[in-house]
Amino acid sequence: MKRQVSLDYSLSAGWLAPWLEGLRVGKAVASLCSACNEAQFPPLRFCPTCRQHSDGWRKLDGHADVLFRTKGTDGDIAMVRFDGANSACIACIEALPIGATRCVLTTSTDEPPIPTLIVEPET
Repeated sequence: MKRQVSLDYSLSAGWLAPWLEGLRVGKAVASLCSACNEAQFPPLRFCPTCRQHSDGWRKLDGHADVLFRTKGTDGDIAMVRFDGANSACIACIEALPIGATRCVLTTSTDEPPIPTLIVEPET
């Protein structure tokens, strides 16, 4: 027997609200462990360094190193590590040139928002 079920529901952002709001406006917000002062982006509920509860937030400058990259049907995807964070994350990167190693967070138009980066401007 086959049945199709349609669900209409919404999920609260909960403790991730500061991180999600940051992504919407292009600001990098990492979870912070006050016990060892380690920051994680994306946020983690518990610190992987000292195993304590992450109990705060730290604003990062939004710049990141590209660790790995690939091209997909939906665009460029990369694993990046944000300056000031101890963890890496997967992000969408718009038009990343071959050999580029630095990028910066930009606003996310997706809902829920996802980490979206652009090539770091030349200084």
